[in-house]
Amino acid sequence: MAKLAGVSSSTVSKVINGRPGVSEETRQSVEAVLADSGYSHPLVSTKVSQTIELVVEYIENNGTIEMIKNASHWALERGCALTVTQTDFGRRRDECFRGIIDRNPLGVIVQMFDMTNEEETLLQSRNIPIVIVDPVAPIGSNEMGISIDNWTVGFQATEHFMSLGHRRIAVITGPMGTQSAVARYGGYVAALMRAGLDVDRQLIASGDYLPDRGYKAACELLDRDDPPTAIFACNDLTAVNVYRAARKRHIVLGEQLSVVGFDNVYPAQYLMPSLTTVNQPFNLIAKKAVDMIIAVRNGEEVERHVVLPTSLVIRESTVKLNQVVAG
Repeated sequence: MAKLAGVSSSTVSKVINGRPGVSEETRQSVEAVLADSGYSHPLVSTKVSQTIELVVEYIENNGTIEMIKNASHWALERGCALTVTQTDFGRRRDECFRGIIDRNPLGVIVQMFDMTNEEETLLQSRNIPIVIVDPVAPIGSNEMGISIDNWTVGFQATEHFMSLGHRRIAVITGPMGTQSAVARYGGYVAALMRAGLDVDRQLIASGDYLPDRGYKAACELLDRDDPPTAIFACNDLTAVNVYRAARKRHIVLGEQLSVVGFDNVYPAQYLMPSLTTVNQPFNLIAKKAVDMIIAVRNGEEVERHVVLPTSLVIRESTVKLNQVVAG
């Protein structure tokens, strides 16, 4: 077919797969030859769809739902729609990214633990703008990134416990291969060291931002011979499971145990006691991501990596140590 069209085989491949680097005249010529030869495989559209794709590993009430809600809002505000792609914990990544290429969106917001070079190259082959939320690696020249100041609020959450008199402060981390988990844990450690406290390995439990592991980690901490009086759960879904583990042990939350979460998502403010947590600005993250994509499509200059501030929302789940002892 390449010979019939008078082009190279690589040019035919580009036309079939909808990749850039082929003039419109050549593309039409190759498509005509393919049609005359009876080629039936559907050609990938080169038309950019008025959608923005949000890619997540899974959908759970740990921030992904907030991202979907807010990104959908801001996409509609900018005259386009949001499509959500779930990789099923990475099991369907290749299929998902090939589907994105077929749909050819305005841009892609990636909220995953990692992104491979092959996936980035695939998107870049169609000149699709990429915004990575909480990137693990340094931002590449063809990417954009949005982070929050995870380290500072990890530090502030731990300092908040210490200001209430707590010294046996435990942490349930997130998956330590992610930037967010490493930074939150780093802030926790730095606050302890600044206060002259040892980092007790017995007070560190591994989590993954998901319910089962969070519950197991909380049980491990609360079953210690000398359990913590305070736990920093590195996301709200983990904090909910700290509540669950504590209640099974008849530990009174907000009296015998103080807890801080991270995200400020439902049902943090409605728990009993209401959860002290870090407010993650999902609305601003989503708005920035959508605006970055639209700006790049319009040929505008954009800041390649934005770091957004967060804040600690103090509620009923953190109390002074003397109240804990009294309970």
